[in-house]
Amino acid sequence: MDTMTWSETHRRWQAMREVEDRLANGAAELPWNEEYAEIFGDRDGLLSALRYRWQLSRDTQLDSHLPEHVLDEQRRRLDHRARGVRRLLGLQEGPAGAVA
Repeated sequence: MDTMTWSETHRRWQAMREVEDRLANGAAELPWNEEYAEIFGDRDGLLSALRYRWQLSRDTQLDSHLPEHVLDEQRRRLDHRARGVRRLLGLQEGPAGAVA
């Protein structure tokens, strides 16, 4: 089993944040460059990492034990921050598999 060092993990998460920012600021396609290829292997690897990060964020930040008004506000903030990734994942997966 391969394990990542702290610096490799940091580099991976930083790259995903960069991609999320570019998508949130209007990039129509998945950003791609040599560094991302080195980190994720291919575009599908990057898409899988973004999908995992979105699911992890949603699962950890939307605690059903929160008061409804707090949960709604947290959902709005999370949806806004991930709007570009959600749009891209929806386009990649099509309407039936769109990520909510």
